[in-house]
Amino acid sequence: MIDLPRPHRPVPTIRHGTDACFPMTASSRSCISLTAAAPLYCKLLPAVCASLLLGISSSLGYTPPVARQGMTTVEIECPRSIEQSGLPFTATVHVINDDEQALHGTLRLFGIDGWKCDPSEAVSVQVGGLERSQFLFRVTPDKGTHAAHYPLHAIAELVTGMRRRTLHPIAIVQANLSPPDILRPDLPWQALDVGRDRVLSLWQMPVYRVVTQVFGALAETHSVGIRGTIEPHRALVDPTSMMRLEESERRCLTMHPPWFDGRSGTVLTEYPIRLPKHQKIKLSFANAVSSTGSGDGVTFRVRAADFDSAPGTFGRVLFERHSDSSIWRPAEVDLSEFAGKTIRLQLESHPGPKKNTAFDQCYWGTPTVIVGDPESLERTAATQKTFQSPLPDGGSVKIQPGQRGLLDADIEFCGNEESRISFRGFTVRVAGLELHDRGAPVSLLRVDEQPTDDGVEYRHQFATATAAFDLVARVSVRGGGLRVAWTLENEPANRPWRVTRIESIAAGNFSSVANRIYAGHGNVIEKPRPFTLRFDGHFLSTSFVGLDFPDSMSLLQAVDVPPDHLTIDPDEGRYALTAGGNATFTFFAGSNVWDLCKRFRQSSSSRAASGVKRLAGRFAFDLWGGRYAKSREQLMRSFAYGMTDSVVVWHAWQRWGYDYRLPEIYPPNPEFGSEAELRQMIDECRQRDVLFALHDNYIDFYPDAEGFSYRDVIAFDPNGRPVKAWLNEYRDARSYRYRSDAIAPFLQNNVRRIHASLAPTAYFIDVWSSVKPFDYWTESGNYFDAVFTRDRWREHFESIRKTLGNDAPQISESGHDQLIGWLDGAQTNHLRVGPPAGGDHAWSVWNINCQDAERIPWFDAVYHDRFALHGAGYSNRYQAGLDAPMHGIYSDDYITTEVLTGHPAMVSDAFGRDGVRKYWLLHDVMRELALQTIDRVEFVEDTLHRQHVRWSGGGDVWVNRATSDWQLDGMTLPPFGFAAKLPTEHGDVTASITRRAGLIVEQASAADTLYVNARSTIGGGARIWPKVTSFDSTSPKQANLTTEWKLDEDVPDDFRPFLHFVDDENQIAFQGWMDPALLFTGPAQLVRVPATVRLPETVRPGDSFELRVGFYDPSGTKERLKLMSGDDGERRVTLGQLTVEGGGDQVTGLTWTSTEDRPNPLLQRSNPRAKQVDFGWVVTAGSCRLTRQEDSLLLTPLPDENAAKVHWELRLDQLPWSVPKPTQITAIDESGMELWQKPFDEGEPLVHDPVAFAYRLD
Repeated sequence: MIDLPRPHRPVPTIRHGTDACFPMTASSRSCISLTAAAPLYCKLLPAVCASLLLGISSSLGYTPPVARQGMTTVEIECPRSIEQSGLPFTATVHVINDDEQALHGTLRLFGIDGWKCDPSEAVSVQVGGLERSQFLFRVTPDKGTHAAHYPLHAIAELVTGMRRRTLHPIAIVQANLSPPDILRPDLPWQALDVGRDRVLSLWQMPVYRVVTQVFGALAETHSVGIRGTIEPHRALVDPTSMMRLEESERRCLTMHPPWFDGRSGTVLTEYPIRLPKHQKIKLSFANAVSSTGSGDGVTFRVRAADFDSAPGTFGRVLFERHSDSSIWRPAEVDLSEFAGKTIRLQLESHPGPKKNTAFDQCYWGTPTVIVGDPESLERTAATQKTFQSPLPDGGSVKIQPGQRGLLDADIEFCGNEESRISFRGFTVRVAGLELHDRGAPVSLLRVDEQPTDDGVEYRHQFATATAAFDLVARVSVRGGGLRVAWTLENEPANRPWRVTRIESIAAGNFSSVANRIYAGHGNVIEKPRPFTLRFDGHFLSTSFVGLDFPDSMSLLQAVDVPPDHLTIDPDEGRYALTAGGNATFTFFAGSNVWDLCKRFRQSSSSRAASGVKRLAGRFAFDLWGGRYAKSREQLMRSFAYGMTDSVVVWHAWQRWGYDYRLPEIYPPNPEFGSEAELRQMIDECRQRDVLFALHDNYIDFYPDAEGFSYRDVIAFDPNGRPVKAWLNEYRDARSYRYRSDAIAPFLQNNVRRIHASLAPTAYFIDVWSSVKPFDYWTESGNYFDAVFTRDRWREHFESIRKTLGNDAPQISESGHDQLIGWLDGAQTNHLRVGPPAGGDHAWSVWNINCQDAERIPWFDAVYHDRFALHGAGYSNRYQAGLDAPMHGIYSDDYITTEVLTGHPAMVSDAFGRDGVRKYWLLHDVMRELALQTIDRVEFVEDTLHRQHVRWSGGGDVWVNRATSDWQLDGMTLPPFGFAAKLPTEHGDVTASITRRAGLIVEQASAADTLYVNARSTIGGGARIWPKVTSFDSTSPKQANLTTEWKLDEDVPDDFRPFLHFVDDENQIAFQGWMDPALLFTGPAQLVRVPATVRLPETVRPGDSFELRVGFYDPSGTKERLKLMSGDDGERRVTLGQLTVEGGGDQVTGLTWTSTEDRPNPLLQRSNPRAKQVDFGWVVTAGSCRLTRQEDSLLLTPLPDENAAKVHWELRLDQLPWSVPKPTQITAIDESGMELWQKPFDEGEPLVHDPVAFAYRLD
């Protein structure tokens, strides 16, 4: 999982206008730039970029082990990896003196976690002028070294003349070792007594052994309870996996025979069981093989061996079948001949007669031993009483315990019109045993029922062969909901690597199929096929889910600890919100799921953290790049447009680059400017009451950072392996996950230093509200659960807020609900439901097969007044492969999601026309909605895509996310249109995107402001239309093509074209070449320019690359030129696809497929012909905001308004205010300086002066 794209990192997007460009020659017109408008990675990772320019490989593997100051260099030379712990190797430290003066000092080399360096003390260093010396160290890795990365630190304290320097290179050595043998308490190899008239689920047995045999070698019997991949032949055994094949899902024993490195063999799992006398006994199971690949099948065998047989004995074959079927094939084997005997029941997966192990992963589905007549026990009546209680609105809940107490109880909710829904008890797993399963190898001794003050307690007493424990459920009705609080009591004490705990709890299967599922930040899913959502800030971000059943019955289920996942399987009636640990589940039932949200909100003990009031309602600048000084200037321009009720989150500033060598984040990275410049930007924001948050991270700890230690600070998984965290691909640097009990010293040190030097007014901690709080082990086997992690994170947010003072808001990523009350807010990632669109963000959709789905305000229906979410997502995640102009952060799609949820708008640029537009359109509405609650949500005419949200202040919001117009009370809402109307004591606050006179336009109003936008320049863009008209493959890796440029206007003088060929990960693989001077030959309507592309030697047959073209500014001071003809999100137009032909590694040619010519959908949402639109008080084709200022009016157009098209015909008598009639117009610039004055004549249109910032009418 860890190497999949990490959902907590937005890929740094191109910040046009600050990109470093490296022209091939001094004449920028004579060629295409080598890295035209290169991505921000070049800025975040200067060492990588420098190596690229020098022709050095960028796969550096952390920062190279070289330190240089002045004329002195210290470098470590050592192996990059080791294959064995305890075996010494030599590390050489080179000291290079390029100064004419001699140097002297000391040098020390040391490692971590028991790695020994000899000599261990500092050695004396003396190096003559213009000389170099080397120092040898014998390094011995500790016997306890893990398969992970280890640092070697060299500290050189050197003196040259009067200059003293400390140089500190760090080498990283990767230990390629076998997984460790965990020192767990041994499981005794003893037979399990199988009682009469019962079933035994073999996949639940903790005592089993694996036997592997490579053909031609002796069989090897492995330790009891082993699982996973077995080295060196890599046989695989997972005895408790879950596999869905077609529409049938089963618990199964998954195996793969030995296969690696030319080895081939067989594998079996054996279970020791003692069978009762005088009973019929059978084994039931189903087999299947992996549906991937095209192997020749697997031979499945059932064997039986005497319990006392020698280890490695293959028993007598009772069943054999060779199968290549990838659907379940059931079978049964009669075991009656073994009644009264103790045997080793063996399930073997053999590669078959050809011994071909290709694609031989295979499954033994629900292998179950059935003894006698188990149903006879089920027919015994339960002894517990029925629990029954009334619910609000005339409903009731009834619990009828079963033979296994609450585990197989009938739990029924009845509505006020005899509608009802029920589910079958709870599924509970403790110590690997599914207690609800009658086949579990555990005995339920008794179930005791005891009344409590507000309900009843059920105590389930269990015993295994080695331990006993009580599973306790306390049932009550509170706040209109059924509460079931689960705890584990009287369990064995924890031991290293072995803990008896509740591993999972969930409601059992339901009696009906739900029509709709509600979950996460907000999706309703109608009639889905089976799916699972993991709990995190991108997917299941809520610890509560909603279900709509037939007959107007809805159910909301919630849990008070971090859930693990939500599993939906309509075929099985499974709607399981699953959590682990001592957890309390609450169930609310009624006729409307949104009413249940209100009931849950009112009964919840969650509260707003103390910084929520300062954060809620603020517009968000989400900034991932740029130099401090330049960005400060851009922010100041935004503030001039009134955008000061806001928060700035500044992500990329850390000492060693974005998210590298953490936790060493301070001082700021000088690549972006000086610390004084960053401090000035923060100070300027503070003076305007704009919050400023710096990005920090306490998930990823890098081995080359100070204080790194697997023994002291890194979390381990249950198999004794360090938990891997983010892989920084651009440095090829792996980080590891913090232990939550070890964070405090690093966090507190950083925050104190940052507060003292930079004094941010808010703080951003990455990941914590994006991933589920995790459970983990220490290196010594001590266990910490997810609740412990959650509570530590909560405490850290509170401590940062206190250190920074003034209730400094705490912000994180995505925003799940388990940190509410301590965390103040988050930057939302509100993903869509649907198939992935491809690309590097294919992961950021809910890939669920369903009849219909739509975004909804689910999270905010409960938490809007307690938690401040911003925006609708990082743009590339929200789009998830869709077109940026239509679905990115400035699109109507994105805006309607912000409006639907009541989230303050978020932008990704410090300044720009689109940012100002979003602020003027949305901010007054969002400020008014801050800290309100959602009263009700309605799917108008039962259509998911047309929603009406009623807020607690009496306001209404209508959002149209359907594909057709919505006629609504005299308004027309186009697709991705909305209307908001909120009553206040100063009048209504409104905002809308509607269709007026056939055009989509924007309007907003508040007490003292009016805003209109006829969208004649929405999206902006030069009227330039490129395409490819011919293609000729001149050699296997070279082609000529003709580009055609339809120029409805001239290319600006300071821009040059580029031709990027982009791979399937959206990265520039290579570039095409053309003479850009041909585009600057004077006015022309149609220009054809030949181009050449030469592919690198690394391409292979089947590779394909999209050609994306655009214009960049070689000086790097301006953004890429926006084109009306399209936008891939990085201001490029996609012209087609180049495919490499051939076979094997031999390239034989190239083929070209042009992108289909189709209308630009953004133009259909704009006013490209600049038609005048009558807004009542003004007629214009452009935009403006009118502000009432005592006895004057201020008219401000959006930035970069088109002076050739825009004027305003003012109708002051139609204003909602009474103001003195103006007599003059004064044009002013951004600083407020007057540019010119002239008399005001209402009968004459006000023509836009491109030099003017605004116009004062007084």
